[in-house]
Amino acid sequence: MSLPARISDGLVALTPKQANIYCWGFQPEARFRDAVCGRRFGKTFLGKAEMRRAAKLAAAWNVSVEDEIWYAAPTQKQARRVFWRRLKQAIPKSWLATKPNETDMLITLKSGHLLRCVGLENYDDLRGSGLFFILVDEWADCKYAAWEEVIRPMLSTCTYTLPSGEVRKGGHALRIGTPKGFNHCYDTFQDGKPGHEPDHRSWLYTSLDGGNVPPEEIEAARRKMDPRTFRQEYEASFENYQGVVYYTFNREANRTSETIKRGEALHIGMDFNVMKMAAVVHVIRDDLPLALSEFSEVRDTPEMIEKIKLRFPDHSIAIYPDASGQNTSSKSASESDLSLLKKAGFTVVVDSTNPAVKDRVNAMCAMFANTYGEHRYLVNVDQCPKYTQCLERQIYTDKGEPDKKAGYDHLVDAPGYFIAKRYPIKTRTGGTRRIGGLA
Repeated sequence: MSLPARISDGLVALTPKQANIYCWGFQPEARFRDAVCGRRFGKTFLGKAEMRRAAKLAAAWNVSVEDEIWYAAPTQKQARRVFWRRLKQAIPKSWLATKPNETDMLITLKSGHLLRCVGLENYDDLRGSGLFFILVDEWADCKYAAWEEVIRPMLSTCTYTLPSGEVRKGGHALRIGTPKGFNHCYDTFQDGKPGHEPDHRSWLYTSLDGGNVPPEEIEAARRKMDPRTFRQEYEASFENYQGVVYYTFNREANRTSETIKRGEALHIGMDFNVMKMAAVVHVIRDDLPLALSEFSEVRDTPEMIEKIKLRFPDHSIAIYPDASGQNTSSKSASESDLSLLKKAGFTVVVDSTNPAVKDRVNAMCAMFANTYGEHRYLVNVDQCPKYTQCLERQIYTDKGEPDKKAGYDHLVDAPGYFIAKRYPIKTRTGGTRRIGGLA
């Protein structure tokens, strides 16, 4: 099998898949582009073409010289190693006002526009200018806060006029890289799907699609690598991180479209935290749990009670809470959270102490998937999007404990109390199985 012929933009040659991403650039309906690609797809070739074009358009469209053009990598060291030399190759010497600034990785054009290579590890230091275009490389490894707090506002200030007289507002971005779990790279990739964000567009291409890696090399990698790593690195598949706490959860295998039926008994796992109370609502069918609704970022126990009663007025409700709620209240120290739940008419199912974290995690993982290939705990991922996100993103710290700093803990702790109570790890004695994620 021969590799596909390249399409040339002048100095830079692109394969058809690379060219497809390129051709959507600087269009209002694709202002923000996300390209999720396997290794050796040819991101560097595409990046050179993108930066070269941005420099040309900045001059042709009278973009202010205050609005710069950037290549960004997770770190400054990576930006220098991966792209600085390539950027200098992509820009013709006849366009340059001066020699490239090697220290700052800065190119000044005769038009007055500036091209930079930057690292995003110290993103606060990048504030100041506006942005006409940014290429973010290895997007999955970058800090999302750099985009949210610095880059996105810098793109918002850019205004320019096309030769036709049309005035456009807002700079453009291409975020590209290989996936690394279900993090912000997954979220922005979803934004670009049809019917989602109107000014986003996204693509997913494998290493083979890029046209740079022969099929026999792909097969050699497949033989030597574990399946999950191969899928992630060569097939651009979103896979759970090594080190994810709930590693057996898979949003497709554990997906259900079932919803809560009228009058059905509800089983709610609940975690107490002021301003961050969380609860996941379950039903039990065929003696197995379905997670079908969620509450998050609730202020305190009285507000949680109010929200539950408003959403589920005609249901019997059992709460499986954090045992620490019997000592103090999320609202005040005068009355315990458990007392408030009981006064509200809920059945409270709780032991004197919480199960060990390891036991709770193991119980959850065993219900999501066990060694028999059974998926006994299903989640309506559309009705429980934050719970799903937390399952995919909570990781272990370097001390071997579930991380509680990233904010993914409350919505997995809550159902854990329910699962550990109703479905603890014990010797298998038979019973109903649920295979392959079917409700």
